[in-house]
Amino acid sequence: MHIDQILEQVRDKQYVPIEPSWGQGRTLFGGITGAVLCQAAGEGVDPDKTLRHFQVEFVRPALAGQPYTVSVEEISNGKTLTSREIRLIQEDKIRVTARADFVRPIESDVRIDTFTAPDLAPKEQGTQMTEVGLPDFVSHFDNYVTTAGVPFQGGKVPELGGWMRFKDAPQQIKDPHLVALIDSWPPTASPYYVGFKPVSTVSWSMHFTEHASTVQPGDHLGYLAKVHFGADGVSSSSADIWTPDGRLVAKSLQTNLIFA
Repeated sequence: MHIDQILEQVRDKQYVPIEPSWGQGRTLFGGITGAVLCQAAGEGVDPDKTLRHFQVEFVRPALAGQPYTVSVEEISNGKTLTSREIRLIQEDKIRVTARADFVRPIESDVRIDTFTAPDLAPKEQGTQMTEVGLPDFVSHFDNYVTTAGVPFQGGKVPELGGWMRFKDAPQQIKDPHLVALIDSWPPTASPYYVGFKPVSTVSWSMHFTEHASTVQPGDHLGYLAKVHFGADGVSSSSADIWTPDGRLVAKSLQTNLIFA
C-alpha cells in the first residue's frame, strides 16, 4: 500500500486498515500514524496558512491491519493561526494524539537563518538502512546512514544521520509525507545498542520552515540527529532536516524508549 493511497483514503474519511508492511511487529510505525493525523488535520484549512508546528503523543500502540477512526477538533481559528487537535482511535481507545498549528505569513522585514548544512558523506559511501535488520516499514524508504553511528551496531556514537527519501516516490511531497520521512530513522541512541531492540516514541515535535513546500519527490533529504542524554532506557534527541541544496526544512525533537 503506497503512502499516497493511505493519505487519499484519510482525505476521503475512509479509514481502511493499514497493512503490516507499515508496521514494526504487530504495531504501526509511528511515522505513518503521524502522517495520517497530519493529513486529517490539514483538511479545510485556509490554503494561505501553512503547517509550522506538529506535535505527536503516542499514548498506546496503534495496531497494523486493524480498523481505526480519526477525530479532529478545531481549538482556534483566527486570522493568523489555526490550531487543531487530532486523535487516532482503535477499539474505542485513543492510540495517538496530535496538535497541528497552521500559520498565515506575517509581513516582516526580519529574516533569520543561522543554519549551515552539515557536511555529511554522500549516500554512496553509506550503509543502506534496509541492511541493518530493522522492522518492515523500513522497506518503504530509501535511506542511507553516513554517520559513524549505525543503528544497533554498538558504536556508541551520539549522532545518527544520512540521506532519506521514499523508495516509491509520491506524486508530490506534502506535510504528511515529511512527517513519515522524518520518523523513518531509529532513535538517535540506537547506535549504542548491539542488535535490534524494541523501541517506542513517547513524544515528538516538529517545527517546519518556509522551505518545506519546496521539497521534490525524488530528493534525498539530509538528516542529522544528536542525542542529548540517555539513561534507564529513556533518551532525548533533536534533528535537522534539509534539502539537497542546503536549506533547512524542519527541526525534530523526540523522547524515545529503548527496551534494553
